[in-house]
Amino acid sequence: MQQDVIIIRMIEHNMITKYHYHNYGYICLAVKNPINLPAQIEIDGKILFKKDELHISLMALKHLVPMINIGTNNVSEDDLVQDFLDYQSTTDLSQFQPSNIFHYVKRDERESIVIMADVPNLEGLFEMLRAKYGVDLPIQPTHITLYTLQPEAGIGILSQNELERDSKRVDLPELKLIWND
Repeated sequence: MQQDVIIIRMIEHNMITKYHYHNYGYICLAVKNPINLPAQIEIDGKILFKKDELHISLMALKHLVPMINIGTNNVSEDDLVQDFLDYQSTTDLSQFQPSNIFHYVKRDERESIVIMADVPNLEGLFEMLRAKYGVDLPIQPTHITLYTLQPEAGIGILSQNELERDSKRVDLPELKLIWND
């Protein structure tokens, strides 16, 4: 039954492949809910709540389009969606491996707990985009937002610099090995 709920929520998004959706300026990899994830977690004296829908943001289109268009390019979000679809048609971007490395992310009033994840082949997509558009685009640190202070209010992390600036690594032994391989 839980899996049916996930599928219903994902239909609300613009599914562009069996595994990916495009919504609110991002292309995301849908993630099946992990096992044994507590409904809430306490950190720094605050209670953060489990997100209903989990995903890995692969491309922050709303940030990449302005970066690409600084020069002579005239690229739209739809163009980048097509670039993504072209790339993933020959290169699998549906697999991921959680790392058991957790970060407590704080930006403005928002706070979240994320688990870092490896998405094989994603660097190749950004290499292709850099070559095509002649712009040095950052690759997003791939992560899954598990918990948020405000309901469902994640924090986009565009680059390694933003991850370092806005987060600290935390040890959360109660969350280790939450995915069923």
